[in-house]
Amino acid sequence: MNLAKLSIAAVLSTPFLLAGCKGGGAGADSGSSGGSAASGLPLTSSATLLASFISSLDSIRADATRLLTQDARYTRQTAPGTVYADNNGNGRFDAGVDVRLAGNPIDHADIHYAHAAGLTGAGEVIAFSDSGFRAGHDVFAGKNVTVGSGVLQTDHGTFVASVAAGNSPSMIGVAPGADVIFGSYATLGQLSATADAATAAGAVALNNSWGYTGLYASAADYSAFVSSAARRTYLASLKTYAQNGIVVFAAPNDTSLSTSGLMASLPVFEPDLEQSWLAVVNGVPEMNGDDIVSAQRVSAACLEAAAWCLSANGSWTGAEAGSDSSYDFGTGTSFAAPTVAGALALLAEAFPAMTHQQLRIRLLASADNEFAGFTQSGTTQLAADFEHAYSSEWGHGFLDVAAALLPIGRTTVTTGNGAILSAAEPLVTAGSASGDAVSRSLRNVEIVSKDSLAATFAVQASQLVARPKAPPLFSTDDLMDFGRILSASSSGTAFFGNSQGHLLPLANDAQQLFLFHSLDGDADRLAIGASRSFDLGTAKLHVGTAFGNDTAALLSEWSGGSRSSLAAVDLALSASLSERAQVKFEFGYAYGNEASQIAADTDVLMNASAITYSQHNVLKRNDGLSVSLSLPAAIASGATSLSLPVASASGAPVYQDIPIDLAPDRREVRLMLNYEQPMTRRTRLGVSLVHAQNRGNIAGHRDTAGMVGLAIRF
Repeated sequence: MNLAKLSIAAVLSTPFLLAGCKGGGAGADSGSSGGSAASGLPLTSSATLLASFISSLDSIRADATRLLTQDARYTRQTAPGTVYADNNGNGRFDAGVDVRLAGNPIDHADIHYAHAAGLTGAGEVIAFSDSGFRAGHDVFAGKNVTVGSGVLQTDHGTFVASVAAGNSPSMIGVAPGADVIFGSYATLGQLSATADAATAAGAVALNNSWGYTGLYASAADYSAFVSSAARRTYLASLKTYAQNGIVVFAAPNDTSLSTSGLMASLPVFEPDLEQSWLAVVNGVPEMNGDDIVSAQRVSAACLEAAAWCLSANGSWTGAEAGSDSSYDFGTGTSFAAPTVAGALALLAEAFPAMTHQQLRIRLLASADNEFAGFTQSGTTQLAADFEHAYSSEWGHGFLDVAAALLPIGRTTVTTGNGAILSAAEPLVTAGSASGDAVSRSLRNVEIVSKDSLAATFAVQASQLVARPKAPPLFSTDDLMDFGRILSASSSGTAFFGNSQGHLLPLANDAQQLFLFHSLDGDADRLAIGASRSFDLGTAKLHVGTAFGNDTAALLSEWSGGSRSSLAAVDLALSASLSERAQVKFEFGYAYGNEASQIAADTDVLMNASAITYSQHNVLKRNDGLSVSLSLPAAIASGATSLSLPVASASGAPVYQDIPIDLAPDRREVRLMLNYEQPMTRRTRLGVSLVHAQNRGNIAGHRDTAGMVGLAIRF
């Protein structure tokens, strides 16, 4: 049957007339044939999904695009682009100029991302109250199908169920791995029986792609609805199911309505139902990549149901009851509603520890409402610290399955000692003296974070370790004092000195007290020390000590606050090999302590060393050549531990003490060459080269730098 000839069909008469919105009403009785075997989906675990989805969709974007553009089950969902007009103002679409049913409903709701990550709704059950079903259709092959008593074989229910849970070589629905319950809406008794069966099966959704003709969101119509015992029994069955499951009702298709249908807006009169209720309207989005930029509504608006309403594209190619392989195209809220019901099944598989009511909140919170034409009517507080805007036309916006799988709001990690840390911030900023030791210790450790809506996400702990950018091998200070770069650290500067610090001599050259000041970000840190030089004739010994905060960030900064202190001693021995040559040996040791709110307090031992050979009059008079080989400061021994929520096989977090060895696996080795020669009586030219192996005490990292300087004395 041609789409242009269809209208909303009155399915049957009961004490109240039930109207199905098949085809919105649009659809067809016959279609193309398909094979008999259901085809599979990419197999990836949901744990992989959650780990990769912690920050973005990038890890599965290519697979999702391939499904959408190359798999025939997905490409056939692209609507033909035919133009239809709602000439009667009642949701009936005839050939005309008003609506262009184009695009792909799978794409519009980002369902293909969930499929690419391996989610199918497996293990979940969706129940349907509808006009009838062809249970033996290819699209339901391989499922557990429960059929209630007195169920007829009709196109409408077959089409609806295929959108939510279909899977065949010719078509794929939203949750192709979900099982189904088929029940009739012919009588109130059958409606109650389907709701009871959904309760017994723990169904995630009870889909209702129908509504009472002539009953709207008014006190009088509600009173009429509950005026008989049979209707109250049905309502009681809905309430019982709603204690754990989600009731999904299609909004009417009549675009001219100014009052919502009674069933879509039932929580207006039964407020306790709101936490388990979803109303769905039909819209055709205009896309820019993954983003909806505008939309045209092709059904009634959300109206009184706006606070629990979602929008979805109900233009699908679905299964028909003409044969086991019949398919055709249709549009309507009848098919927008099972799109949402199927999405609930996908989320239930992805977040097995969450209640169905929490999954409903995720769909509302993640709905796309940032498109032209969305006018805010109010906000709903979906969690203690999370609100979401809705409009009377579009509800909370368009269904976005991919966004529902991402963290929503603030994502936190709770440590074993009760500290709540933001997952947006580093768990720890590793100090340069530990190199990659912290990230190595946390490698292959999956910790559990929670977003504002109580969803848990597994993330690699090593990804939450930050390392500050290593300072350049040469700095601007080196240009001001060119020859200084060859001098190995002394008087505590091996552990307290860097380009941001300043030595302030407070005594004579042989004996010094010094104050080291460093402004590191917002931290104003100090160190104090003393040094003394001893003249040994042909050699010179320099001894220094220092105590203070970790001004060079050698130790780690832990999230939630930490304190690090160092006590250091270093020795430098200079000896003349000849009138022109000198060698210098330097050794430094430091004892440090790290204290933080989340890691165990720990003591560390660090060391640093260097050897420098220098010679004058190498190539010409008064020139100088120096070669230095050094081991910058690194932790030689020290360990701490963290109590973290680790992902278990069941998905529930289990706290474990994770040991962390703070000593790097490979130390940095630095080779430096410096040559200076006079150009004139007041001018000197210098060239310096430096190469660092295992830069920053990270195995395999290398860095090379060079500098040319010209010093002019005035």
